Amino acid sequence: MKEFKGTQYKAWFTSDTHFTHPSVLYFHPERREAAGITLEELQEDKNKAIQKFDEWLIEKWNATIKKKDFVYILGDFCLGTKERTKYILSRLNGRKFLIRGNHDKSCNGLENYFEWVGDVKEVKFTHNQYPFISPDETFAVELCHFPMLTWNRRPHGTCHLHGHCHGSVCEFNEYSKELRFDVGFDSKMGNLNFIDLETVYNRMIEIRNSTDSKTFQEHTEKLMFKQGFRA
Repeated sequence: MKEFKGTQYKAWFTSDTHFTHPSVLYFHPERREAAGITLEELQEDKNKAIQKFDEWLIEKWNATIKKKDFVYILGDFCLGTKERTKYILSRLNGRKFLIRGNHDKSCNGLENYFEWVGDVKEVKFTHNQYPFISPDETFAVELCHFPMLTWNRRPHGTCHLHGHCHGSVCEFNEYSKELRFDVGFDSKMGNLNFIDLETVYNRMIEIRNSTDSKTFQEHTEKLMFKQGFRA
């Protein structure tokens, strides 16, 4: 795996962008409305509507993410043809990493467009790379398209980032006090935008330092005990 050092480039997370997917504009009207597409336009010519959506999303991506930023895509990137997917990838800023989702067949054979491609990955960030991270810790995130009940070093503070759910499990994640976050484009955290590493880190710190921090510590200790201190 490549390692990138330095702090001048931001790290971003996203999932479920669903480029070139007309159905997502029916099921998630907030996307259609944000892109300035009416239901009548979609019903009249879905191909024209999805091209308009793709252009809106490309413009939004490039206005947020710089050319050498790091972008971790947690699946369901594009549902177009392989040629359409190549075209979109060629227009998007950032050094891209792909976690496969259940709608990523068009990315097969396009591994050269990504720094790496995987199904589940643990990625670590340090204070030397990003000064907002505490100097005495390594901030690790476990990436998967699908939300997981448990993951590597979960009781030790490793965060789990996922997509797939389009915001439907955000309340569960918050209620559970787990360090599990839906970073999908239309999740509560995403809010039709892309999520940077600092936002994820600050959210993790917020949970750790909540008024219920003693309970959180007890919770992690119980998890460690149940897992035989092997997490």
